[in-house]
Amino acid sequence: MKTNREEILQHALRLFMSMNYESVSLQMIAHSVGLTKTGIFNYYPSKLDLFIAVADHYLFHLQDPGNKFAPSDGSLCDFIDKYVEGVERTMAEIVRLGNIRREEMPGQLANAGYFHLFQQVLFYYPEVISRSVEQGELRPDTDVEEAAALFRQVFIGLSYQMSFDKGLDVGILHKRFLYIYELLKR
Repeated sequence: MKTNREEILQHALRLFMSMNYESVSLQMIAHSVGLTKTGIFNYYPSKLDLFIAVADHYLFHLQDPGNKFAPSDGSLCDFIDKYVEGVERTMAEIVRLGNIRREEMPGQLANAGYFHLFQQVLFYYPEVISRSVEQGELRPDTDVEEAAALFRQVFIGLSYQMSFDKGLDVGILHKRFLYIYELLKR
């Protein structure tokens, strides 16, 4: 059987998600893939290079807004729906890749820190909120920066709080986002 980079990255991701970086050895990764350490070195010169490749391939690629959510019709409500769908897809993909069931995601795993990466996309909120104010969807006295901060803080707070148990419950996230939306709506 021929091993490729994708298989090495998948096995490394599973190990890095189940243990911390220091605990994972190249020998463990090689064993899980069915290679020798030398075989891993043919692809990645060091454990750090492999770890960076895992982060680039899975975490950062999945966080790219173009990969995370579909274009919105322009309304804040539609953006919330599309954003939450994207968060749900991203979390499902990380769980699938890590071969970890949600009920087995305690806070000491990568899940706790991982969801803080999600905040990158939340910086799109000021643009969407401004457009929604201009189009009359939201009250004209809406403070765009404060409204965006509410969405960001709800997301980060829920992500952190829920990371210690079962991972982010996107149903609750959606409910909280829609509540904020109702407060801002005309």
